[in-house]
Amino acid sequence: MKETDKIYKLATLYMLSKADTPISTNHLSLFLLKNNYTDYFNFQQGLGELVNDGWVDTTEVHGRTMYIITDNGLKALSLLSNEISKNMKNDIEDYIKANKVALRENFSVQSKYYPYDLNQYVSNLTIDENGKRLLEINISSSNEDDAERICTNWKNSSDDVYPMLVEMLMRQAPTSFHP
Repeated sequence: MKETDKIYKLATLYMLSKADTPISTNHLSLFLLKNNYTDYFNFQQGLGELVNDGWVDTTEVHGRTMYIITDNGLKALSLLSNEISKNMKNDIEDYIKANKVALRENFSVQSKYYPYDLNQYVSNLTIDENGKRLLEINISSSNEDDAERICTNWKNSSDDVYPMLVEMLMRQAPTSFHP
């Protein structure tokens, strides 16, 4: 691996580690390209390699791919972070601070699904606000189409479902006793 490829991959990992929400391709590439760390082709290739290596994971939010650092990515970064210059780290931290609202703006409702057993899928549905998890629900389904539909419907109706769920769960429980 070329040294420059390694540096911008490490910069991507560092950026993901400093953000408290997943980051879009647009925000990652904007920072790296604006500061002339890499070109778009090498950025896309490197990001794909980070995902394939299991150092970065993806999630879909409102039809956009967002990136998060994995535990393996954090381990790799802790071993190699001394190869990122102090100036680059400062640039990344300044970018995260300056764009904190924009980075969070599109990431309050999340959904993804994954296979659980041979004929079972789990849809993971979440709502985050200001970097804090408000709600997380896992729903199992018997096929991939249903799991995908659950995720799509969550994105489209979470604004209605969340308040209804909170209201239902906050109701006073019946006081009658049933033996």
